[in-house]
Amino acid sequence: MRYTGFIALLFFFYNTHAQGIEFFHGEWKSALEEAKKHDKLLFVDAYAQWCGPCKRMAKNVFTKAEVGDYYNTNFVNLKLDMETADGRTFGAKYPVSAFPTLFFLNGDGEIVKKVTGGQQVEQLLALGEVAIKSYDRSAEYAIKYEAGDRDYDLMINYIKELNKVGKPSMKISNDYLRSNPKITVEQKAGFLLEAVTESDSKLYEQLIDAKTAAVKVSTLEHFTAKVRTASFVTIEKAVEYDYPDLLSEAIANYKRADLGDDKKFEMEANMKYQSLSGNFMVWKELSDKYLKKYGKKDPLLYKQQLTTIKKDFSHDTTAKTYACEVCKGLVKKLDSADNYTGYIQSLIDCKKYEEARKITNEAIEKSISREEDVKQFEKVLKYLDTI
Repeated sequence: MRYTGFIALLFFFYNTHAQGIEFFHGEWKSALEEAKKHDKLLFVDAYAQWCGPCKRMAKNVFTKAEVGDYYNTNFVNLKLDMETADGRTFGAKYPVSAFPTLFFLNGDGEIVKKVTGGQQVEQLLALGEVAIKSYDRSAEYAIKYEAGDRDYDLMINYIKELNKVGKPSMKISNDYLRSNPKITVEQKAGFLLEAVTESDSKLYEQLIDAKTAAVKVSTLEHFTAKVRTASFVTIEKAVEYDYPDLLSEAIANYKRADLGDDKKFEMEANMKYQSLSGNFMVWKELSDKYLKKYGKKDPLLYKQQLTTIKKDFSHDTTAKTYACEVCKGLVKKLDSADNYTGYIQSLIDCKKYEEARKITNEAIEKSISREEDVKQFEKVLKYLDTI
């Protein structure tokens, strides 16, 4: 019980070290307009400041990296205090009887999904997936497609909808391009940016060939993100089907994109393959080389490795020990209070109490200008003195 209580004293590493949900700043009607503009659903956390479950979600769920990655990609997000003027206006249209109430609204303001009560990380991620699949408009496009309509805007939106809800789209994309539609080079590039889902495909090859036009109609960052996402999907297939040649193909195809970071990606690809396969020792060896080569210039890579340990090797005691090593390296690069907190938490998880005490004292010395940090670490020190 004492240890459970102590956990609350720490900022709790995977909350404070995460890039969580980025919430819209502005009134709810403006957020709805933003969602419609980007063809996304609006996620609304309708809360009250005094609500305990609301506070726990804000601290322990919305701050998680995996939650932020998913919700920032797929939704426009809004936290709405229902006791403010804007909240009351929202409540007049969308009544709330308990807190928190979570809404998913389409661009026209229609409720796609509504749930009452606090959610854990896995529940909130699953809820987001259900909301997206519930807002499946592909049938609207399918009717026109089956009737023979091959208008460019129809096709690109049809493919976008199919991919959004996880329905097969590759055959339709290939059939459309094989029909030699009368579209410009730029339009074809834009279509391929929507159509490509994996790197072991002819669509991917065409996208790479159309790189110049693809960057022109979007950005280099968007093109790079598409290539990386497609490559990692193929790596996941390599593990799922136990077909290592797909890993080699994903690496080779990535190099064709000529993004200037082939060696780095190759290491990331191999680490991804080993982490998904559950091969910790092989992954660790790769991770050490990766951090040694790239971690000095980009300390955030240490946090990425810690996220992988938590996600894929959480039940491996050896992995917990390695997490301490990675935390130590992170603190050397970025000696923030948050990073010290993560390091101390990892040491305690490994029952390295003397080392945790030493690092806590070090953190107090480094945090002398921030009174709140010092008080936090002093509480940790008092706990450690009881062990």
